[in-house]
Amino acid sequence: GKPLLANDPHLGARIPSIWYLAHITGGKLDAIGATLPGLPGIVIGHNQRVAWGVTNTGPDVQDLFVEHVNDQNQVEYKGAWEPLEIIPETIKVKGQPDVTLQVRVSRHGPLISDVIDGTGQPLAFRWTALDPEDRTFEAFLSIDMAQSWDEFTGALQVYGAPMQNFVYADVDGNIGYYAPGKLPIRAGGDGRAPAEGWTGANDWTGYVPFAELPHAFNPPQGYIATANNKVVADSYPPLISNDWAAP
Repeated sequence: GKPLLANDPHLGARIPSIWYLAHITGGKLDAIGATLPGLPGIVIGHNQRVAWGVTNTGPDVQDLFVEHVNDQNQVEYKGAWEPLEIIPETIKVKGQPDVTLQVRVSRHGPLISDVIDGTGQPLAFRWTALDPEDRTFEAFLSIDMAQSWDEFTGALQVYGAPMQNFVYADVDGNIGYYAPGKLPIRAGGDGRAPAEGWTGANDWTGYVPFAELPHAFNPPQGYIATANNKVVADSYPPLISNDWAAP
């Protein structure tokens, strides 16, 4: 009478493998499952009381902004000029001299047009994973030690990116679902086309509150399934995506 949880992230087979099976113990930590090489925690697996798995929610969390940039490395925003942040990046090349890139960053993100040919105009790349603060590692460590649905969802509150469909089961017979992660609220538009960066009309104004993200706990049908499919009804107000996998 207890739940069964199965997870197929259906990422393609490759060498070296994306996944690494591990059992990690230490202090309160005792979790086993699949992880990513170098990540200090279990991504998909279980501890003594709870189990979890993930599939990709497929959110639209990347926007392009066309910028007005002058020859003094300044960018226009609402009628004023502000300096671009310049970040020197040194790339080590075997058997050759180092290559240094001057990464230019506006309030909307790095100018990817500096390294991509054919854009014709400065394009800034806004992405949740480029935020200055990202506590996703912390979230996974707390997930690994969670003993209940409340502790599990508490861990997910600091999860940043990539937004995932988390399914959950525990030894007490509960099942649950949550889609945590930073989901942008846009002042205008839906991010499908590059927006005018100098007007502010399509800026991100914040993120959807955690309590308003898609979730379920012990649903009446008695099961939960996700497979990159559309996880919300058309009536769900925040935009998650315009492009879903088949139901």
